[in-house]
Amino acid sequence: MKILQKILFTLVLMAGCTLAASAQRDGDKKPPPKSKPPVVTPQPKPPPDDSKKGRHGALALAWIREGQSV
Repeated sequence: MKILQKILFTLVLMAGCTLAASAQRDGDKKPPPKSKPPVVTPQPKPPPDDSKKGRHGALALAWIREGQSV
């Protein structure tokens, strides 16, 4: 009885694989073309803020003054 079950299982498995392969072969239809994506134009950037430039110089000057007083 077990041999009959194995043979039947093998036949059902082969039939399923055959159906799956034939379904994939028929699926060669090309998808419709995609529409073009919208074009994004970047906005001009504002000029950089000049108030941050003086901070680094002041820190270096304070460090130099500390070194001289010691």
